[in-house]
Amino acid sequence: MNNGIEKENGVADDNNIDEVTEAVDDAETSDDTGAVVNTDAFDNAEAFCSDTVEETNKAEESNMIEETMTDSVADVENEDGALADAGGAGKKKDTKTKKRKRKIILIVVLSVLAIFVLSGIIAWIVLNAKGRNDLYDKAESSAPIMESIEPEESQAAEAQNDVTWKKGWVRYNGDIYQYNEDILTFLVMGIDKTGKVKAVESGVDGGQADLIMLAVFNPHTKNVSLITINRNTMTEIDVYDDNGDYIGSGQGQICLQHGYGDGAELSCERTEKAVSNLFYNLPIHGYLSINMGAIKAINSAVGGVTITLDDDFQAVMDGVSVFLPKGDNTLTDDEAHVYIRYRDHSEFDSATTRLNRQKKYIAALISKLKEETAKDFTVPINVFNELLPYIVTDITTSEITYMVSNTYGYSFNFNNIYSLEGTTTIGKTEHEEFNYDPEQLYNMIIDIFYEKVE
Repeated sequence: MNNGIEKENGVADDNNIDEVTEAVDDAETSDDTGAVVNTDAFDNAEAFCSDTVEETNKAEESNMIEETMTDSVADVENEDGALADAGGAGKKKDTKTKKRKRKIILIVVLSVLAIFVLSGIIAWIVLNAKGRNDLYDKAESSAPIMESIEPEESQAAEAQNDVTWKKGWVRYNGDIYQYNEDILTFLVMGIDKTGKVKAVESGVDGGQADLIMLAVFNPHTKNVSLITINRNTMTEIDVYDDNGDYIGSGQGQICLQHGYGDGAELSCERTEKAVSNLFYNLPIHGYLSINMGAIKAINSAVGGVTITLDDDFQAVMDGVSVFLPKGDNTLTDDEAHVYIRYRDHSEFDSATTRLNRQKKYIAALISKLKEETAKDFTVPINVFNELLPYIVTDITTSEITYMVSNTYGYSFNFNNIYSLEGTTTIGKTEHEEFNYDPEQLYNMIIDIFYEKVE
């Protein structure tokens, strides 16, 4: 079957193979965790503001009447003096009246502004709650399918741990684990095309995924993890002909799956399916593919990324010659592009060598992005706008709102980058194949996505 895959899509190397917006729906009143969006409370809050304005106005009018009466009494008691100072008293009374009017107008303006602010807060809460609900509802599965436990094994586990066995639990190294349902996982892909995203008609020219990784957001530990996947990882993929008709499934490099599609949503959905299946039917809550032509824009948007090299790096790509000495280097846009994309095809297992460089750059990029965002909260939005022509994503505006507002403080460092381990060999088609270690994959899934049942 692998020969068929290679024939349809070409050799598995780099030389082969819009802004998503969504109107906010009516707010949903609750989510699975008990977070409630009470629209009645919002109406009451707005009514309260209106009542406050009315009461304030009444109080001001009452004060004006009381002060006027007081002034009148004083005038009667001092009638003789009043005649002499009539002109000055009239001016004073006019001044007081103007001040009171200005005071009332100011209170009204401030109250109106308060209503606008409150309305904005309400809209943000609604958008935030909708984003959360949509994200958790999007995944095709609710938990990985890690292990099938026979009834007698379940009974033994119950007796040993004094618990009632629940569906989806996993027994691992003598302990019981459950999937962390609050985790959010996103598939990120770097596609070997330099231009802006454009859907293609051919069913085999969607472009290969040179970079494949999972971004995992854990609200329990408040950290972000990345799992990088070698582009040549052998797994089951779906194969299509030039017309986009399904042929069958078979073993092939996972990078090819994106090629069997339109280079846009269809390619992303098929790759998401392949990655989920590889990770034991892992729930994936969204995808983001980026054409590699966006590397320069990304690097420029954050003012350059600084990386520390253990050895010199030298390469020539697309007519651009780059030399980076050992140590710290702040990459120009061209240097970043070559550093991330260059691959020496004469070098065995060059895909792994490049993946290691990509991991180093991504770690430095995230650190720089957090640093710049601390100075200017609009930086992520600016970066996203720069990327728009080059990306395909199913992540909506409300979902982005939720992610930005709820994961901004999450920690990340190089130790949070995991890799799918294994060995590289030359396959029957004389192309590199990465055969992953099933045991290491299983252990990694337990470590990142599961929690021990106490």
